[in-house]
Amino acid sequence: MSVIVDTNTVAAPDRFDYWADAHGRVLHPLELRRPGRDPFTGRIRAHRVGAVTLFHIEGDASAIRRTARLVARHDPEELQVTNLVRGRFRIEQGARTALVGAGDLSCYETSHAYDVTSPGPFELLLFSVPKALLGDRAAAVCARTAVALDGRSGAAALAGPFLRGVAERIEDGSLDAGAVGLSDCVVDLVRLLFAADRPGSAGGPTLFAQVVAYIDAHLGDPDLGPRPIAAAHFVSVRALHKVFEREGHTVGGWIRSRRLAAVCRDLADPALADHPIRVLAARRGFVDAPHFNRLFRAEHGCTPGEFRHR
Repeated sequence: MSVIVDTNTVAAPDRFDYWADAHGRVLHPLELRRPGRDPFTGRIRAHRVGAVTLFHIEGDASAIRRTARLVARHDPEELQVTNLVRGRFRIEQGARTALVGAGDLSCYETSHAYDVTSPGPFELLLFSVPKALLGDRAAAVCARTAVALDGRSGAAALAGPFLRGVAERIEDGSLDAGAVGLSDCVVDLVRLLFAADRPGSAGGPTLFAQVVAYIDAHLGDPDLGPRPIAAAHFVSVRALHKVFEREGHTVGGWIRSRRLAAVCRDLADPALADHPIRVLAARRGFVDAPHFNRLFRAEHGCTPGEFRHR
């Protein structure tokens, strides 16, 4: 991960102006202000993770404002997903206001005005996700900006450590930011976190979100099924099936769909063009090649080989 902004590279009196100007260049047009006149320190590291950009930002107390005028000047049409490592901040967008603490997740979008205020030093991870990648859930996700997700419970308790682990391993070089499917995992987590819960179904969505994340993390396990999934979440198989029924799915159908989607991404990836199809299928949990071929044709109307050729 490369350092793209470091206030220590300029003279102390010029540091905050440098920091404010850098935000406009690196992110999108913004107004920044700060309390007091003490020397300011801040640093931004960044790396591309597929179509997603990861920023690791550390700074002193400050406030960011994006006005309608600045939106009109330039809009990258992105969702900014934050995982606060230390400190706290307040975020406002639309009619919503959230107080975000260390470990919490939140988001805001660039297409509408927002305010983010950090009363003290902070450190956060920011994932800039093009809204086009959110597909049919984009509107639902953007309706939940300026909402704090408790990093100690629900899907956020699973997503937070994963996102922090991605950043840490990219920074120490143990994880390739261009690893196949990594950006897809980040986008799927965002869709899960900010669009999965539905009003009027208390209790169910949280378990559903946890199970969905668990399934995505274990697609390569050929024994993945209702019984081990239920055991991992301390619920009965019957209760697990009921959770999926309320969401309009079956456990087996969800697993099959996620595996097929993962194989499709692999088949479309030029970096994997020399990998045999049976190998790609097996690493997604399809160990029976004829069965996989039948499922794939039923789902896509063509063979895996024809899909790759296209």
